[in-house]
Amino acid sequence: MISIIIRFKISEHIKSDFGSAYRQLYMALQRIPGNYEWFCGVNTPKQKQIPFEQEDAVVQRLRERSALMGLQSFSAAVASDDRKSRQPGLIEIDYNPELGYMTVDLYRPDQVLVNPTQWVADIMLAMLESERETTFAFADVYDKVDGEFQYYKSKYATFPHRQCLGWMAYVPQVVTMEQLPLAARIIPAEGGSIIVAVDEPFDLANKAHIKRANQIEMDMCDLGLLAVTDPSF
Repeated sequence: MISIIIRFKISEHIKSDFGSAYRQLYMALQRIPGNYEWFCGVNTPKQKQIPFEQEDAVVQRLRERSALMGLQSFSAAVASDDRKSRQPGLIEIDYNPELGYMTVDLYRPDQVLVNPTQWVADIMLAMLESERETTFAFADVYDKVDGEFQYYKSKYATFPHRQCLGWMAYVPQVVTMEQLPLAARIIPAEGGSIIVAVDEPFDLANKAHIKRANQIEMDMCDLGLLAVTDPSF
């Protein structure tokens, strides 16, 4: 019962035109495979989620969100379901261009798809097409292992001071299977490549999955594809 957070490192930029920023994000949501009804998140406990196609109401709420966060720019929280309890297959997006990050949380996709690898990659591709100056993104798997809640990045990544692969990662370079022969797949993407470690649900309890991701990370490091994130090491 894995879950995934796709972590995007996007360019830090101000989006002061909330209308055009809303429409850009809405178009990205339409590219995600599946027949989803998207909802804008709440700013206070008393609010209800708003269908994302209601532009005027959504833009007003997102203005409130940015003000509450002390931001000058457009910021959004979006979900593919408005139920109070999280359901398998739920997609939640947190988008903050002013702070240079975007996350896409995928809740237990392996309970609705036998092999969600392509689905995860397609979501990454959809968001990369919207944020074309993304410099890195990776699918950070999280799950309970031996009763302990764990993330791939913090528990299993090869290099604690560098970017990591996880289940799959986007790099803004064209990479070939000849360069990374241990990769399960390499998918062409906007301005670069998505490198896939295993073509099945990535399991933190599966030592073969961890070993394969670690081996590919070492090869990626040799190719200069994993930037240092903590220079104190």
